[in-house]
Amino acid sequence: MKLASVPLLVLLVLSAGLWALGGEPDRPDRGPDDRPGMREGDDGPPHGWWGRGKPMDSQQAQEALEVIRRIDPEKAQRLEKAIDENPERVGEVLHENFPMLGRFMAMRRYDPEGFDLRVKDLALSRKCSAAADRMRKALDAKDDAVAALELAQLQALVAEHFDVRQELREYELMKLKERIEELGDQLKQRTADRETLIDERVHELIGEGGGDRW
Repeated sequence: MKLASVPLLVLLVLSAGLWALGGEPDRPDRGPDDRPGMREGDDGPPHGWWGRGKPMDSQQAQEALEVIRRIDPEKAQRLEKAIDENPERVGEVLHENFPMLGRFMAMRRYDPEGFDLRVKDLALSRKCSAAADRMRKALDAKDDAVAALELAQLQALVAEHFDVRQELREYELMKLKERIEELGDQLKQRTADRETLIDERVHELIGEGGGDRW
């Protein structure tokens, strides 16, 4: 198979590569209050999820491995072995190999639908990368038959990945619209409560208590 016969979309996948597991360079980091599904007053995930604060317990470790196993079974298997060898470093090992773990575990709790879509997105990224690697090897070996099979599989995976990413973006847009509506309602309520909020803030500033709505 000649490289010139490979569709442009596939060439882009082959040349650009895929972003690292657990990273999202095309999406800005969010603070804890911006996690989908979280509301004011919600507690964040336990610090032990990513190797800080109190040590991660065995149940947390198993839940974390379950998430990683859905994304990259081979990586999860290697992590299990590393954890068995250094059980006291379970949190550090998981965080070092999957730096986005804390965010994923928080999303699993606060936004299960978004979590499921992101897991599918990452899993398909890994599968596309592996398929592209196999195709590169087939092209290097000038094995046209294998290359043709790998190309068909890669095209199918990229198509599936595209559909998942579209679904993810539609979901994110829906959540954004909900958040905008929520902020609009809050703004209207603050306008209605203007005098009360000003009075509460004045009392707070002079040390006479006050509300927390400022």
